[in-house]
Amino acid sequence: QVLRSVFIFLVTAKLLGRLQQILRYEGLRKYLLRLLTPYLKMIPMVRAKLDKEMKKTMTDLRAKFSQDLTSPCTALPSKGMEKEELLQLMDRRKEQDTKNWINGKITGAVYHGGHEHYDFVGQVFSRWAFCNPLHPDLHPALRQMDSEVVQMVINMYHGGADAAGAFTTGGTESILMAMKAHRDWAEETKGITEPNIVICTTAHAAFDKAGKYFKIQVRKARPDGDMAMDLKHMKQLIDGNTVAIVGSCCQYSHGTIDPIQEMGQIALKKNIGLHVDCCLGGFLVPFMEKAGYPLPPFDFRVPGVTSISCDPHKYGFAPKGSSVVMFSKKELRRYMYCYLTDWSGGIYAT
Repeated sequence: QVLRSVFIFLVTAKLLGRLQQILRYEGLRKYLLRLLTPYLKMIPMVRAKLDKEMKKTMTDLRAKFSQDLTSPCTALPSKGMEKEELLQLMDRRKEQDTKNWINGKITGAVYHGGHEHYDFVGQVFSRWAFCNPLHPDLHPALRQMDSEVVQMVINMYHGGADAAGAFTTGGTESILMAMKAHRDWAEETKGITEPNIVICTTAHAAFDKAGKYFKIQVRKARPDGDMAMDLKHMKQLIDGNTVAIVGSCCQYSHGTIDPIQEMGQIALKKNIGLHVDCCLGGFLVPFMEKAGYPLPPFDFRVPGVTSISCDPHKYGFAPKGSSVVMFSKKELRRYMYCYLTDWSGGIYAT
């Protein structure tokens, strides 16, 4: 009878603990929906409805996208095109890809800085289109420019003497690399093997992508009335397996800025990372004070900030894809890299 009572007590305690986790990290409704959805999809009537809607959606998309095709070609032609003919085709296709945004009514997709700048960047870019940054020994000038851009951006964000960074192909890669660095740092220094990060529901989708890539649990805190991070809820989501918290400056959907200074204090207290996502605001927020719109500190001036992502290809008007990921210390950047020393082709480090 005693053993039975102890067993029931332990099972009940475990179930209550699990329920508390669900309520804290995900919410009961979302948990049940995630749990039941795969089984609901197996019901024949539901499956048939989903298949029908998916088929209709794909048909509509194909029809829509087919309207804009110019001289479609899906196989190597038996005869090549003359240069002039090919350039004329490229001009027609460029017009197709320009008409939807050239009037300035599209946001969040194209950042070009005007036609004169657009054409100038194209001239510069064409000189390096076939250079391979994986071989910096072959391209010393490319290596220099890469380093210069990274250091310029670090200086914009008030990085110290030990700050370091890397040039990446876009904001998503910068975020992925920052999350990988924090995950690997926490595993090596703290022994964390089931890592999690805490973000606001307004944070960029790239953090969810990082979670899927690197098997990091992504916990989402609700926003406050200003659509910024709810600090109280964020603190409830942090535990011993948290490797980093994430703040946006500014976040993509609403343009609000999370309370970075307060988050820095929490990060220091918990000995965890704090990544600040400045991909959208990258070349805006560092100049707000000079423009007469001072902001609370959000960069490496804030104690506790360990990494920042910034996109020159947005309001820096650089060509796609150009981004910089920065770290407060070179030691943390080390965890970003992937090292292979026994590959048959030689040492491979990226």
